[in-house]
Amino acid sequence: MTSVHAKMLVLAVLLGTAITGCAPQLDRIEVAVQDNHDEMSVMKAENKRLLQEVEALAELLRMESTVGDETSAMRMSRLSQLSSKMDQLMNKLDDNSEYMRDLSARVDLLATRSGLPTLGEYKVPTKEAAKSVLVEEGQAIYDMAVLDRDQGNVTLARQGFTEFLKQYPTSEISDDALYWLGDLAYGEKEYEEALGYFQKLLEQYPRAEFAPAAMFKSRTCFLELNRQDDAWEMGGQLLGQFPDSPEAALLIEESGQ
Repeated sequence: MTSVHAKMLVLAVLLGTAITGCAPQLDRIEVAVQDNHDEMSVMKAENKRLLQEVEALAELLRMESTVGDETSAMRMSRLSQLSSKMDQLMNKLDDNSEYMRDLSARVDLLATRSGLPTLGEYKVPTKEAAKSVLVEEGQAIYDMAVLDRDQGNVTLARQGFTEFLKQYPTSEISDDALYWLGDLAYGEKEYEEALGYFQKLLEQYPRAEFAPAAMFKSRTCFLELNRQDDAWEMGGQLLGQFPDSPEAALLIEESGQ
C-alpha cells in the first residue's frame, strides 16, 4: 500500500471522528481528499495502461527491424506521444501528492487543536486498509475500461476489463465486466468469443442485470454461426426467464409473434 493511500485512509478516519467545532473545515477537506483520490486512481490506471502500450510498441520496434521506414516512423511517433502523455500524468500525480501533503498538514493542525491523534500518531489497521485500496484500484481499472469502450478504444477496453476480471474475479461488478467483454467481441463480429463471455455470465450470474441482453445477443451469435437449434433454445429461455424485458419484447417483434 502506498503512503498516499495510507494517508487518505487516515484522513478519512480523522474526518469521521472530528469534533463539532472543526466540522465545517474538515468537511471541506474531506470533499477535497475524495475528489483528489478519485482523480489519482483514474490517472494511475491510465498510466499503467500507457506503460503497457509503450512497452508493446518498443518491443515491436526491436523485433521488426525490417519494416518500412514509413511504418517505423509512425510507430516512433506514437511511442513519443505516449511517453509525453505518461510524463504529463506523472507530473500531475506529483502535484496531487503535494496537494495531499498540504491537506495532511491542515488535518494535523485541526486534530492537534481538537485533541485527536495526528497522522504520525495514528496507526491504520493494515488488513482493512489494504482491502480498501484494492477495491478503489479495481474500480479505477473498471472505470477506465468503460471510458475506453465509450470512446471506441476497443483494444484498450478489452485489456481493461480482462485485467479487472483477472485481479477481481468475484467482485460485485464482475458480471458487468463479463458482459462488456462479450459485447465488445460481438461488435467486432467475433461471435464464438462473444458466446464464451455471454455463456460464462449466464452460468455464473443467471439473474444479472445484463442477463437478458446476453441471452438476446447469444441467440444472434448462434444464428450467425448457423446453430439454429441453439438459437431457438436461447430465445425460449429469454422469453421464459425474462418475459418483461426489453430484449424479450424485441425478440417477439423480430419473430412476428
